[in-house]
Amino acid sequence: MNHKISKRGINSYQLKCLGILFMTLDHIGSYLITDIGSNLFRTIGRIAAPLFLYVAVNSARHTRNKLKYALRLYAAHMLICIFTLFLTTYLEELFGEHDQFSILPVFIYMILIVWILEECSKPLFIVLAVGMLILPSVLLPLSGPFSVICHIFLPDVLSVPYSPFFVMMGICWYFAKSRQQQMFILIVFSCLALIGAQIFSRLGFWLFTGFFHASQFWMILFLPLIHLYNGQQGKPVKKFFYIYYPLHIYVLMLLGQWISI
Repeated sequence: MNHKISKRGINSYQLKCLGILFMTLDHIGSYLITDIGSNLFRTIGRIAAPLFLYVAVNSARHTRNKLKYALRLYAAHMLICIFTLFLTTYLEELFGEHDQFSILPVFIYMILIVWILEECSKPLFIVLAVGMLILPSVLLPLSGPFSVICHIFLPDVLSVPYSPFFVMMGICWYFAKSRQQQMFILIVFSCLALIGAQIFSRLGFWLFTGFFHASQFWMILFLPLIHLYNGQQGKPVKKFFYIYYPLHIYVLMLLGQWISI
């Protein structure tokens, strides 16, 4: 694959730092600002999700063990969801009532599907692997009162944040043969989000609203950062990003609840 590595441009660490900035602005617009000013924060924040997906794609490409990487993300996802459930259930007066927010299942499914496509050659193994991917979709409707817990431990590929289309975008990025192709893929999915939003709006029903929303078109703003990415890792800092992601949202939940009192 023609993914050039250069000393110029932005490395993975710097990309993550920018992602933290855009993500924080997006969540400020979501949890704190309720007037028209939130639109600007949310628009700029559309860069964050594809940015972190792109980082996960490059991490999956360079990791020695994709399953271990997916398992680490799965463990982080469960911890985030369980702690969020505790805060919004038993400390609702302080943090308010909120849905789960972990985007990590998008990355997990992207990595698992890539692993299946690359490593699984025997037909029986492919059937078993694909069966494991669709198992949550089958079990969740049958989970009844345990659906919240079941959704934490068995995230459904059809209801992941930003929809399965984000998973598909990550897979396309992974197998793209050049940076130019990755940029073209982002343009296609950005336009697809906008066109799909317009079509569903006219039809009067909604499907995968996390993706088919007019504002999601602005993830196209991530385009120049793909161009500037130099393929280098930068500082090997992992734990900070895992900690900052849920922590800053909990702080914003707390502030948002306090402001609304």
